[in-house]
Amino acid sequence: MSEPIIHYFFVQSPWSFFGFRRVVEIAKKHGVEIIHQPCRAADVWEHGGGVPLAKRPKPRQEYRLVELKRWSDYLGFPINMHPTHFPVDETLAARTIIAVQDDGKDVSTLTETLMGDIWLRERDVSLPATVREALISSGLSTEYLEHADLPEIAKIYDENCLSARDRNIFGVPTYFIGNEMFWGQDRLDFVERTLQQNP
Repeated sequence: MSEPIIHYFFVQSPWSFFGFRRVVEIAKKHGVEIIHQPCRAADVWEHGGGVPLAKRPKPRQEYRLVELKRWSDYLGFPINMHPTHFPVDETLAARTIIAVQDDGKDVSTLTETLMGDIWLRERDVSLPATVREALISSGLSTEYLEHADLPEIAKIYDENCLSARDRNIFGVPTYFIGNEMFWGQDRLDFVERTLQQNP
């Protein structure tokens, strides 16, 4: 079996949302494990030279919307281009995903649900009620919401951020196969090509 796909992402990243289902399907198609590693935007940007959206130059902000619309149309993801709850504190959502994963459960449905809450359903993923409903709709115990506040879960979140820094990640989604890095959901064709070349 090929090495696993290591997937770094922000819960609230539209680009991570665009790539999420596709990278999960690629992993299933090739029979490889995918390890989701949510991390903090501030940590990634601080190390990689990025800045929050509101602080970017106007031309970059405007072109981002062009690309969002272009990819939304191409992929058939009718996202809200200006969601009410974005940017948002995604700490609770990310830690809940980690708590589920730490218990050996598949987090794919939960993660995609939380991303969709932001970009499709105008929901605030910083609220416990939103995360609780995402757990229920994903067939998972609501106890994971309480586990999200455990020190060991917070430590894993911090470790994900340190790992992202150590691997010189500067944006998301970023995928790794072994030591080979692929930045952006528009690089998924190369992820799949690498898996095909190294069965």
